[in-house]
Amino acid sequence: MTRRFVIVSLAAFAIATLLLAGGGAARANGVPQLVKLTYIEGVSNFGPEDAEGVLEFSFAEAYARVDVKNLKPADGYTYEGWLLGASTPLRVGTIEVNASGIGVLDTKLEGLAAYDYDLFVVSARKAGTDAATRPPETSIAGRFTVIGDDRAGAAGDVRPGELPETGETPEPSLREKAGRTLTIAAATGGLAFVFLRVINRRRVSRDQGSL
Repeated sequence: MTRRFVIVSLAAFAIATLLLAGGGAARANGVPQLVKLTYIEGVSNFGPEDAEGVLEFSFAEAYARVDVKNLKPADGYTYEGWLLGASTPLRVGTIEVNASGIGVLDTKLEGLAAYDYDLFVVSARKAGTDAATRPPETSIAGRFTVIGDDRAGAAGDVRPGELPETGETPEPSLREKAGRTLTIAAATGGLAFVFLRVINRRRVSRDQGSL
């Protein structure tokens, strides 16, 4: 009976751990793409030529992160990330940079309506211009391959069967998942310990009664 209880307890813990750690099944598509951003001749026309950065994004998970350096602020301008290549450019968000030219943008891809983008640019918006229109001033940029249809076993980012929901509650972070898993592990271990003590007491009582 003790062995059976231990096996059941371990199985229950394994299932709970898998449910917590793999709760984001909808995010399983998402091996993100990494795109190097540099000053590209014929595309870039604004800002320091030694600026560079990295774009990490996933259409399947509808998120993007941009890290830049040497992109020093320009008086009267604000830097923005844009996806180009589809019929309608998509504004990703504002990239705040410090005096040293280091900046980060970490955001959901809001309003994603197509997957034909193949170019990411950091544009410089002059104060007072129309926020809905991409500025002509372009700093660093990076090209990437247009993704294919969602399919089993795809190695990289894929085109989802449906447009992602960008308004859902954010998925728990890795730290939160680990904390929840450890909590369940502790609870499961505690219950197992209690039940084993009860079983042992019953066995001792039974053995003593048979004497």
